[in-house]
Amino acid sequence: MPDPAERILFIPEVIAWGGAERSFLTLCEWLHDHGLPHRLVLYWDAVGLEKFARFPLNKTELNPQHSARHKVAALRKYFRSGPPPRFSPLRSGYQPALHATLAGLRGFHCFMHDTESLFADWNQEKSPATRLRRALNRRVLHHGLSRGVTIVSSQFLRQDTQRLYGVDPVIARIGTEPGNFRLRPADATLRMVSVSRVEQNKRIDWILEALHTLEHQATPLSRTVDWRLDIAGTGAELEPLQVMSQRLGLAGRVHFLGFVTDAKLNDLYEQANLFLMPARQGYGMPALEALHRGIPVVLHRESGVSDLLLDTPWAVVFTGGAQELATALTTMIQSLLAGKLVRASFPVIPTETEWAEQVVRFCGWHPDQGVMV
Repeated sequence: MPDPAERILFIPEVIAWGGAERSFLTLCEWLHDHGLPHRLVLYWDAVGLEKFARFPLNKTELNPQHSARHKVAALRKYFRSGPPPRFSPLRSGYQPALHATLAGLRGFHCFMHDTESLFADWNQEKSPATRLRRALNRRVLHHGLSRGVTIVSSQFLRQDTQRLYGVDPVIARIGTEPGNFRLRPADATLRMVSVSRVEQNKRIDWILEALHTLEHQATPLSRTVDWRLDIAGTGAELEPLQVMSQRLGLAGRVHFLGFVTDAKLNDLYEQANLFLMPARQGYGMPALEALHRGIPVVLHRESGVSDLLLDTPWAVVFTGGAQELATALTTMIQSLLAGKLVRASFPVIPTETEWAEQVVRFCGWHPDQGVMV
């Protein structure tokens, strides 16, 4: 039975440690540090989020059967099993908001990490039945979201949420804590790194195509600087990309590492000179983590975090495809080799604490706001 005095954060099923999970633990940590009662509610947690928390985690798993109908029923039962909450709950993303609306729950808030247009199957051919179902879901979501505050992390997500669901979100840009910053000139070897799920929207194939282009220009990149690319992560595109790397003649310089531990990831960052992120995605926290270490970034404008990086020499934000990525890479590599990046021109990046307090205020959960339902 929920405690009406608790601020409830709801995540659906946790099957991997990612940005959504990290951001909600950050919110829980802020609430814990400020002595505010709260609870993380989930369908189930296959990862064990306690391992990543630096504080005692108040967590409830509902453990429904693996079907939308049973999930909605479990959500309805939990939130109607006690007195009405004093604070409107916060849902994590599209599915929880949809399920909450179908469960008849109203007045909740939602942090929309990703919209439908970022789902893996968005561009696939859809049957009339699928198109109808998605249209109906969007109408349901509009009904549910319109009674609370919808929060997004970027202008891209704000526009997409307006277009798809007809609500006007507020923006709270996710931050990260400062790392061990140091300048990283490319002396003997230029070490590039990509860290992400190896899925289609991450556009790692664009990286391979761009490097192939740079190796077949009048002066190949490898004659200008010895280079290496490490790709950390696993996913559906891993084997096709390995085949593509062989076909393009890049296998000797491109290394697919698969899943890496935190210790190995830290080693990769420590050795890196340049971070590559051409993805189409709602935000893109790894870019900020790289920058805080002094690693410059090449990223696509369709990564929401690019909002913060449009006017800094530490990032090249490109539009277009693989050919434009090749041009962006050339620009940043030239800056690196010429030693143009200095600490004084580093961009202003929000911290996790600043982001968490902003979200808490949007939800009406801050102790100086009183109780908002």
